[in-house]
Amino acid sequence: MNGPRVALAVLRKDLLVDLRSRDRLGHMLIFAALVVVLISIVLRTSAADARGALLPLLWIAFLFTSLLGLARSFQAETEDGAWTNLILVPVDRGWVFLGKAGANLLALLVVEAWTALLAVIFLDVDWTRAPGAALLAGVLGAIGLSTLGTLLSALSASARFREFLLPILLFPLILPVLVFAADITGEAIAGRALAERSAGALALYDWVFLLIGYLGFDSLVEA
Repeated sequence: MNGPRVALAVLRKDLLVDLRSRDRLGHMLIFAALVVVLISIVLRTSAADARGALLPLLWIAFLFTSLLGLARSFQAETEDGAWTNLILVPVDRGWVFLGKAGANLLALLVVEAWTALLAVIFLDVDWTRAPGAALLAGVLGAIGLSTLGTLLSALSASARFREFLLPILLFPLILPVLVFAADITGEAIAGRALAERSAGALALYDWVFLLIGYLGFDSLVEA
C-alpha cells in the first residue's frame, strides 16, 4: 500500500463517519449559527464604529466553532483502540496526517461557507466586491487551522483533559492565521486590491506547519 492510498483511505473513512453520524458537523453548523446571531445582536445595539470589529469577530467565531470538530478528530481512534492501527501503517505515517488534515479541511470549508452565508443574512456582509480575495482568505485560513488543529489534536489525543489542552496549545500558534486572514478579508470586503503581503505570509505559514505535521507525525504517534 502506497502513501497516497493511505491518505485517501483515511480521508474517506473520516468523511464517511461524519456523514453517517452527522454529530460533529451538525454541532459545528448549529454553533456557528448561534454565534453569528449573537454577534449581529451585539453589533446592532452597539456604536456604529463597533462594526469595524466584525471581521475579527467572524474569524474568532470560526476558530471556536472549529474547535468542536478538531477536538474530536482522533476520538474514534482513541475510544475504539484504533490508535495502534496508525502505528502499524506500513508507509510513512505523514500520509495518515495528510488524510486526517484533509478530512478536517473539508469539514472546515463547509462550516466556513455556512458562516459566510450567515454573515450575509444577519450582518449584511457583501462578499461580491472581491470574491476571489475573500475565497483565498477562506481557503488559506481553513488550511492553516486544519493543519495546526490536526497536529495538536493528535498531540493531545491521549491527554486526560484534551478538550482543554487543545485550545491552550492552538490559540498562540493560530494567531498569525487569524491576523493575516482577517486582513485579506477586510481588504476584499472594502473592494481594494489583494493584500499580497498577508496572503504570501499566510501561505508560507500554512506550508511550514504542513511540513512539520507531515514530518513530525511519525514521532508523534509513537510517543
